[in-house]
Amino acid sequence: MTNTPTIEGSGNIPASPTLVIPNRLDLPALRALKEALGGNERVAWMVENTLRPSADILRYFEQNPSPGFLCAIDQTSKENLVNMIRERLVQGRHVVLLCGHPGQQPATLADVPGKLLSIADGSKLSALPVYVGMYKNSLTEGITSSAPWDREVVQILQEVRPGPNLGAAVRSAWMEAEAEQLASHPALQGSLRDALMASLIANPNAMIIDGVDDSQLTYRRLLTYAMIVCDKLRANVTNKRLGILLPPGKLATIANVACILAGIVPVNFNYDLSASAFHHQVEQSGVDRFITENRFIHKQQQFAWPSQRDLIYIDRELAEVSPSSLHLRDLAIRFDKAELYTRHMRRQQLRPTDEALLFFTSGTGGMVKGVPMSNCAAQTAIMQMSCRLTISRGQRVLSALPLSQPMGLLCGILLPLMLGMDIVTYPDTRTPRRLCELAHNYSTVLTAFTPAQIHELLDAGRPEHFSTLRYFLVTGEKLPTSLAHRAINEFKLMLQECYCLSEATAPVAICAPPPPSAPGTSHIIPAGYAGCVGAPLPGTAVRISDLNKPEKTLPSTATGLIWIKGNTVLPGYLKDKPESTTCMRGKWFCTGDVGKMDADGLLTICGRKARFSKIGDDLVSHVAAEEALARVLGAPEPDGTCRLAIVGVPNPRGGGGEILVLLSTLHTTVVPQDLITARYALLNARYPASWAPDRIIPVPAIPVLPNGKLNYPMCYYGVCGQLGIDPSQAPVH
Repeated sequence: MTNTPTIEGSGNIPASPTLVIPNRLDLPALRALKEALGGNERVAWMVENTLRPSADILRYFEQNPSPGFLCAIDQTSKENLVNMIRERLVQGRHVVLLCGHPGQQPATLADVPGKLLSIADGSKLSALPVYVGMYKNSLTEGITSSAPWDREVVQILQEVRPGPNLGAAVRSAWMEAEAEQLASHPALQGSLRDALMASLIANPNAMIIDGVDDSQLTYRRLLTYAMIVCDKLRANVTNKRLGILLPPGKLATIANVACILAGIVPVNFNYDLSASAFHHQVEQSGVDRFITENRFIHKQQQFAWPSQRDLIYIDRELAEVSPSSLHLRDLAIRFDKAELYTRHMRRQQLRPTDEALLFFTSGTGGMVKGVPMSNCAAQTAIMQMSCRLTISRGQRVLSALPLSQPMGLLCGILLPLMLGMDIVTYPDTRTPRRLCELAHNYSTVLTAFTPAQIHELLDAGRPEHFSTLRYFLVTGEKLPTSLAHRAINEFKLMLQECYCLSEATAPVAICAPPPPSAPGTSHIIPAGYAGCVGAPLPGTAVRISDLNKPEKTLPSTATGLIWIKGNTVLPGYLKDKPESTTCMRGKWFCTGDVGKMDADGLLTICGRKARFSKIGDDLVSHVAAEEALARVLGAPEPDGTCRLAIVGVPNPRGGGGEILVLLSTLHTTVVPQDLITARYALLNARYPASWAPDRIIPVPAIPVLPNGKLNYPMCYYGVCGQLGIDPSQAPVH
């Protein structure tokens, strides 16, 4: 480990003394920052009484006495703390907040608890944010928050003006600096192909376990099979992309690895799509050949299969390889690792910016779009997940989500392959009893499912089935409160909600388990709580803007439109020019979701922007109104089935504004009294009157997308058609 961090941004240090707030400080960073600020004569250290610095820093101060003072955020008023800071500033010294290491999840952004970060909010003090980043030269351990590290950077950022949200502005500056620093990480400058091959060679005895028959396939044999298929693809596929129509399992893993080794972009299609939706995705991607399996074709007879001439049967290709040939290839991998590696590198040089993966959006906002992901984005996603989650080689992952979903491919194949973990696969999420058995029998520590699938798993399982799952990730849609409570109360199982987008390879944020306590302090920076999606993954920055004026940035603690930036975020949709992608502003991507962050940097999602309506002076969340109406109307307990949906449409009576229309599977007919009953039931339960629907339309079923999310565009246009409303007149909010 070097003891000389890199100093950046020294020109941002103001001439007048100011409050300096680093996200963390170890001894090398402390020394470097002190020198940049002018040395001992220009610095005063501010230490929170119960969050004292590390032992090596204390020894340093014993040998090199420095001016400073203690504070106690739980005992000293904010006014007194600000006065203590001002006193040192008047003396001509920068006041540097010096924090110890609290209990927190791995690779967290800062050591500073939210309460301490906000001490100068509303005062006339400005603040100088300092980002200290610690990195290792490893893909799976690349981001750390404590020693040892291979590279450390101390970046002095631009001074933040005084204001009521000073702490939130400092955190935002840290997030942006972290996202920018991660982009230059040396482990991200290669290709996904090279990193994947190196990991398979390094972990030959890790295995894929087929949950259908419990058969096993080692990573060495996986690489052998993948190279066989890779050679055939190079000889027979001229397109830069290749479709994959396979469920999670050994063959799907081989097919994806073979494509990556061949420098071909794997496109995992959703085999539950309608014919028109599938053909649209094929046309968008330009794919003209597909890998599949003969048995799977017979199982999925309802699917709109491409022509036979366009299909590559991976089971037939592998069946033609003799056992002796397999054995020789295994030996070549075992003894000729370097030659094998360099031979594939020579054939095709891949750049970090080259496309490595292709996904499709769910269509929540309308038309499905292609989302290309680069080698850098895919590797960043692996780095972010492996540094945030405490999982490692030898542990096991349960993979059952379709690989057409980013979380299915990332958590089900790429992450465990790069970490040398065993992968337990199963091809169907609609067999909950078998999935419960696999989670228990193989002691899996990580899996991911949608809320509807988790309902079925809990119905089929017992507490012991989930006893080893440290990370039970919830993806696809918001985690219902009732489902989270049921998992805790009946199964002692904590579900971790993820904030996932098709436009980002990795989750934006994960509500992780509570972090362990740290020695010497009672402070713990929370990893999540009910209703939030946790902290953004390291290297992902979040910005909040005004709903009506996206160019206007709000404090991160305000409720507004969520924007994200980082390596894993798409640069633009497939076939779109970057400047024509309206949801992009520079490197910032507009998610279309509404949310806010708390003082500790935990993100809460309130809903889609389209799912908010301005009723009078109130901004009404459709989701909140749906949940309230479900309670007061006596809807059955949530089980993953959508029974009610609120739609905001232009007021058909004129005068501008919107009305709320309730699509209901609970009603067969509707009379005027039903609207009165719903309104007074909401008022009696102390909900706002603005949440009451103006119309109720009985429907046999609520339209949903293949991923289980509400198909809001279909609901919106259906309601407009039924009420004779011009859908283009919807107000912008």
